[in-house]
Amino acid sequence: MGHRHPSKLRNSDVAHARARWLLRAELDGCDACLREGDREALADLASGGVFDSLLTGFVLARAQRWHSPSRPVQYPATVYRIAPIDERDFWRGPTQHCMRVCTIRGSRGTSVDTGPALKELRQMSMEDRKLVLDDVVDGLAETEV
Repeated sequence: MGHRHPSKLRNSDVAHARARWLLRAELDGCDACLREGDREALADLASGGVFDSLLTGFVLARAQRWHSPSRPVQYPATVYRIAPIDERDFWRGPTQHCMRVCTIRGSRGTSVDTGPALKELRQMSMEDRKLVLDDVVDGLAETEV
């Protein structure tokens, strides 16, 4: 598109430029850019690609919100295992499936192994991929406001 969506994103874990652009379009509510960005993300399931960047940013942002001193987590851990039940129930089925194979790593949970989730996404129908993308982008947008 020939316009920009001004916004300073707080989530530095969404590293891919087009992923950040898509998130700004979501925050700005630009339907035309959202459609274009969704198409790009759904087609780019490579490691380091648009969908991977969104997924990584989503997982790291949510994991920070879920951290509780009363419920310490040892890493590596699957996202599904450490997510609160009410959040897991909010995710659609394909997203729950991806979060069962997506692993948070590092001594403090600062990195994400999205490889198995990307592999699962490649095997999903386009409709199921869209559901996962919607959950991920909605979750990222929620952490930005």
